[in-house]
Amino acid sequence: MEAEEMDINPEEESLLGHSPPRRTKGGLKTMPFIIVNEAFERVASQGLMPNMILYLTRIYHFQTVTASSILFIWSALSNGLASLVLFCQILIWVGSGSFFLDPSPAFFLYLVTS
Repeated sequence: MEAEEMDINPEEESLLGHSPPRRTKGGLKTMPFIIVNEAFERVASQGLMPNMILYLTRIYHFQTVTASSILFIWSALSNGLASLVLFCQILIWVGSGSFFLDPSPAFFLYLVTS
């Protein structure tokens, strides 16, 4: 009887109640969520622009040219900083091999620059 128990192959052994290996968080599975989040942020930012033009012209009595210049500079800086932060994240975390495993530093930099 003991000889029969010893002849169990590894596939059957894994089915007999051994716990499956732990799955790590992150990885390429998170990329669609990150991309969709960025897309929604861009859509919200573009939807905010007409309302901000009206707000700056009606409440603060700016001329339309001045208000649009302010919003253009604001948009250029915010998009430029996001691109710069993304480039730094790629250099630092991909180089260290933990870019997808530990997104917390990336999230902190994103909050600081947004």
